[in-house]
Amino acid sequence: MQEVARAAAVHQTTVSLALRHDPRLPEKTRARIQSVADRLGYRPDPMLAALNYYRTGRRHVKAPTTMAFLLNFRDREEMETSHPHRLFVEGARKQAAQIGYQLEIFYLGHQATGAGPRVERILKARGIAGAILAAFGDTMLKFQMHWEDFSVVRIESQQLEVPLHLVSSHQMEITREAVRRLYHLGYRRIGLAVGEREEVYLRNAFTAGYYVEVELHPELLHLPPLLLPVDSSTADLALRLDRWTRAHEIEVVATNWGAVPDALRLSGRRVPRDLVVASLDLDPDRGPNAGMRQNHRVVGERAVEQLAILLRMNQRGLGQPHNCTLIEGDWVDGADVPACRPAGRRRAARAVHQQA
Repeated sequence: MQEVARAAAVHQTTVSLALRHDPRLPEKTRARIQSVADRLGYRPDPMLAALNYYRTGRRHVKAPTTMAFLLNFRDREEMETSHPHRLFVEGARKQAAQIGYQLEIFYLGHQATGAGPRVERILKARGIAGAILAAFGDTMLKFQMHWEDFSVVRIESQQLEVPLHLVSSHQMEITREAVRRLYHLGYRRIGLAVGEREEVYLRNAFTAGYYVEVELHPELLHLPPLLLPVDSSTADLALRLDRWTRAHEIEVVATNWGAVPDALRLSGRRVPRDLVVASLDLDPDRGPNAGMRQNHRVVGERAVEQLAILLRMNQRGLGQPHNCTLIEGDWVDGADVPACRPAGRRRAARAVHQQA
């Protein structure tokens, strides 16, 4: 850095600020010093950089920097009804406090029109330079801000098609692991039933994982996934599931919707005796007690960690290129997903089908 400072005719502190993209320096000055550093072949010492990050990460600032956590819900009460978002917030709050930041929640509502400029004005007025876009739903198809003024990380929200750094549960691998587990439990007619909305903002991650894993096991039948429409009533859901499971003689349904077991019971199916349901997103308050547990708290923690790095390095704007952090899930055994008894279950399914 001393050599770069001499070549650029500036103080070493100015070089340090320029290499960290500090906005206190004019953009032209930063670009000139960075160009000199590139020409001289400057490379940061990775061990020193790690030490500095460790020291700053442990040092709690007297006036905590605020991070914005943007949710497209109307209020906290509505957010609490969403199992993943509730855990995103818990993980983010815990990690922010641990590394010396303050997390403030902003509720945007469900419509994207005008939301970006409104949020931008509030954040600038409050002096908040870092934001997390927290898993926006499919109603938020457009969300624009002057990204160059902020450090931003998004959780999922892939329908926005904005090259921002991303943290997400690895739904594709989660689905693959679920299919693998069910296969080893003896199931061969594995059906996938997932939300239509989720497939939009996850770019078909569930169905992609299903198709890939089924293709790897010749004994598994290729069954068409069932996409569950938004705001389906329990009766409508029961009718759709009943027709689909009977038409394809499905033995087990892998789903991210906790309402599926109750809907199947409404249609006269005995769960798990006649038909098994395995969760792709275990919720302790609803749905099956076995399947994949997504680590939503960890997703919230990682989003805060990544935003903290961007803020400390004064990196604003879109990621060029943006990085993607995917958090895997864990399989949880439970009575709702027993080992398969294929012969008995198929006979029961046929008997129910004939009675119908």
